[in-house]
Amino acid sequence: MRLIRHFATAVVATAAIALLSGCARAQGPAAEPAPARAAGTKVPVETGARDVVHTAANGKTYGIRLAVKGLVRAPESILDGAGAQDGPEGGVPYYLTYEVTNTGDEKIPHAYEVFHDLTLTGTDWAPGSPVTASGGGRAGCEDSAPEALAPSDSYTSCGTYLLPKGVGVLAVTHTSGGGFITPADHVTSWPVDGGLGAASKEMAAQGDTIAVRYDAGEKQGGLLELPATLKSVRKGSKADLDGLEPDDAKRDRIPYYVTISYSNPGKSDFYAGQAGSVRVLTESGQQLGGVPALSIWGLDIAACPPDGHGDTVPAGGSVTQCTVHFAAEGDEPVAVGFENAGEGVLTGWRARVS
Repeated sequence: MRLIRHFATAVVATAAIALLSGCARAQGPAAEPAPARAAGTKVPVETGARDVVHTAANGKTYGIRLAVKGLVRAPESILDGAGAQDGPEGGVPYYLTYEVTNTGDEKIPHAYEVFHDLTLTGTDWAPGSPVTASGGGRAGCEDSAPEALAPSDSYTSCGTYLLPKGVGVLAVTHTSGGGFITPADHVTSWPVDGGLGAASKEMAAQGDTIAVRYDAGEKQGGLLELPATLKSVRKGSKADLDGLEPDDAKRDRIPYYVTISYSNPGKSDFYAGQAGSVRVLTESGQQLGGVPALSIWGLDIAACPPDGHGDTVPAGGSVTQCTVHFAAEGDEPVAVGFENAGEGVLTGWRARVS
């Protein structure tokens, strides 16, 4: 059984940390290249350039080529006297160096906003806290992005993140929605060698029974430790979503169907409302909530029947539920988690997608 921190998936680039130094951005068309980083430990992240879409703050999209150039675990001493106000106490800083090329025909205003599309995800499947700066003075990781980027021009910059101590790095991820994870986003990731194995090695195997914590309500036993078994994770197709409106954003994603069975070891019946606690964890580091198929505008998906949702589970009885989760094309599920009531953590299984 593996416990990992849970986080809200609405906004990726949140919890910015105000530092007095360590990552100061120099604006202007003549911004200097990023200087050499302070000594640190290189992290074996996949590098290389990918063609992606950058969404500006005003919602306009631009084609860019984004390359991860390197990732370094920086000395924790760079935080000394920095005045950190948010984020994990005693966090570990990481420097991400990346290159942006404008592949379109229009100038990109506020080109430094590309950093807001990026996430450094830990092996707890939670995003690192991006660091902002005021003042400057430390040359460890300079944000040297220009104010605007002309067609065919490039810049190299560096961004700083904090991860909690004891948490490794899973991947660097770019989302096309300007920092917001929505069903229409395209997700591109650069994995860290060994990160996925570290994130899932202590999880249960699919088919194993583990305890999950469910709040059944005061009148039905309160917090219950339910034996739960991950039965299957199945990949659907866009054709399964033909009942949706043409402009519904979910049509741009791939549905996955997760089936879990639960037993009631308590002395009272309880209402089976566990669906909202199930998460699909993807190789890019996303946590994807799920819902019964019929709750998606009444969509009837044969591969994910509505049985078990809203039923009452008698003492000593069991229930099996299927939930639908929508992943960006190319971002495969690797694990399934259950958000434990009252703990803010997930209990997880490694997933075998069929």
